[in-house]
Amino acid sequence: MKRTSLLAFTCAMALTVAALIAARTGSAQSQGEAYAIRGGTVVTVTGAVIQKGTIVVRNGLIQAVGADVPIPGDARIVDATGMTVYPGLIDSHTAYGVRQEAPAGGGGRGGGAPTGDPIQMIMAQMAAPQTSAGLRPEVTVVDQLQVAETTFDQQRAAGFTTALTAPRTGVFQGQSAVINLGTDAGEKLVLKAPATLNISLGSGRGFGGGGYPGSAMGVLAFLRQSFLDAQHYREQWNRYNQNPRGLQRPQVNKSLAALQPVINGQVPVIINASSQREIERAVNLAEEFKLKYLVSGATQSYMNADWLKSKGATVLLSLSFPQKPAGLDDPESESLRTLRERADAPKAAAALQKAGVRFAFTSGTLARPADFLVNAARAIEAGLPKDEALKAMTIYPAQIFGLSEQLGSIEKGKIANLVIASGDLFARDTKIKHVFVDGKPFEIKAAEAPQRPGGPMAGGGRGGGRPGGTTPPESAGAGLAAGSWTLTVASPRGEMKMTANLQQNGEAITGELNLQFGAAPITKGSIKGNEIELEYTLTTPNGQTMNGTLKGKIDGASISGQMGMMGRNSDFTGSKTPKE
Repeated sequence: MKRTSLLAFTCAMALTVAALIAARTGSAQSQGEAYAIRGGTVVTVTGAVIQKGTIVVRNGLIQAVGADVPIPGDARIVDATGMTVYPGLIDSHTAYGVRQEAPAGGGGRGGGAPTGDPIQMIMAQMAAPQTSAGLRPEVTVVDQLQVAETTFDQQRAAGFTTALTAPRTGVFQGQSAVINLGTDAGEKLVLKAPATLNISLGSGRGFGGGGYPGSAMGVLAFLRQSFLDAQHYREQWNRYNQNPRGLQRPQVNKSLAALQPVINGQVPVIINASSQREIERAVNLAEEFKLKYLVSGATQSYMNADWLKSKGATVLLSLSFPQKPAGLDDPESESLRTLRERADAPKAAAALQKAGVRFAFTSGTLARPADFLVNAARAIEAGLPKDEALKAMTIYPAQIFGLSEQLGSIEKGKIANLVIASGDLFARDTKIKHVFVDGKPFEIKAAEAPQRPGGPMAGGGRGGGRPGGTTPPESAGAGLAAGSWTLTVASPRGEMKMTANLQQNGEAITGELNLQFGAAPITKGSIKGNEIELEYTLTTPNGQTMNGTLKGKIDGASISGQMGMMGRNSDFTGSKTPKE
């Protein structure tokens, strides 16, 4: 009798404990933030399109997806009826969220730059030695991420939830990371780091730059020598580690150490190359040192798509197509070759797809994330199948970066990066309605822009929340340029920050630029339509002067173009400071 009672008591206790564990587990699960997106057309990318589907999101992951998915009682409902749900878009090569570091001490080990004379300061920066920023493969973007609440507002408003981000200046540009475009601290957004080592075939010339290496051949020589040095460094340490007794210890070199995973094939390199010749040089260099590589930019890859296929190359294709220069006085002065390259650039994606080259889309040097989908639509018009265009910004980059189990499609267990659009993502009038990053919903804050007349793709633009056009000329009279602007000038030796305080009276522009070397009054300025041209003069304390120019286009609160000083030009982007 006692044994029966004891057995019953034991069973009862076991059932009670099991119930408590189940209750605790269920309670913890119910506390996780849950959402149910229901009623929309779900484009899974890797599977069938689901009509009137439901996606359940919990704790940042996709818990379930299908046509008849039960909705948890604690889930917040997002009604997507009449809308289309896509995986979050991936930009495969950007500089989103990167805090650019100014070259320390004039950019190298040779001491600080002279102070007091801005011309001497610029010349010292131009003569910076090889150890300056942009020539250090050990630089990691994770240490440079600077994320605030609004950092990625424009990207999310254009449908982006993930990006490979990297420093974008110099020859050895540093190590990249794949990040989610949320609002957490930078290190919490990282999905993979280092993802790649980034290299540019561009020379050291540019605004505020001009140092070594200063030519295309010089860049190739520098890269080749760096990889040879890295191989020698590896051999030195291998020999020493195998039998250190009696051998002098090799000296540690951070730059050569950072190249070891690259020459050992553990970390791929991204090589920026745009022209046909640059692309072929990039591939040949990578093959010479048996590197895993990705070619980024590749705007002329339509010229050698079959060759790229024969090499087994992977391309991160830029959607920053060549544009007509701002303020071009004589359109007929452009060569036939230039006009042809501008017309053919949108055909590159179709050429790569037809040749069977693996590729993904990158925003390249686009100033506005909204133009990414605009130009993707142009690539579709030029022959790229629409489903391939979508894959090139979702599952293909996820596969390229080894993250296809987490990103790129709408599947159970993947990260809940989702975009809810009013319709077909590539249609002119489609608007992004909701975006989820890591399962967190974000408000779309991008301002509406006026639609450009002239048809769906006139000038490459569309209406809706992704402005693809330029601001109409009549808005210039309303003070389009007036206000305070923050500008970033891309120099191979590091980005330069400055501000512009502009006043506008009709088409006349006055005011001043504030460079890091001092104030530069505008001596001549004008705006026609949305195209602005400025001339300015910087005067040093000893009376010397430097003249500079700025030519660009204004689009709402954004500006981009080229700045020139001391005979060199560099791209710049900027944004208008909101009025308090």
